[in-house]
Amino acid sequence: MEKVKPLLDLPGADTHLTIWKADLTVEGGFDDIVSGCTGVFHVATPMDFESKDPEVSTFSISSLESNLKI
Repeated sequence: MEKVKPLLDLPGADTHLTIWKADLTVEGGFDDIVSGCTGVFHVATPMDFESKDPEVSTFSISSLESNLKI
């Protein structure tokens, strides 16, 4: 929780902010989390640092596909 402490310290965060962790690769993994939300800040993406193929970006196709599921 130390990483998100600055967010939790924002005025009104105790009543207007919740922080969730979800698996981007799971179809429907965000459904319950975003249900009833007014806004969502998606600030993470899976990265592919293992690929030896120079044509494969660290922002991989699976990252794009995962983000489209949200």
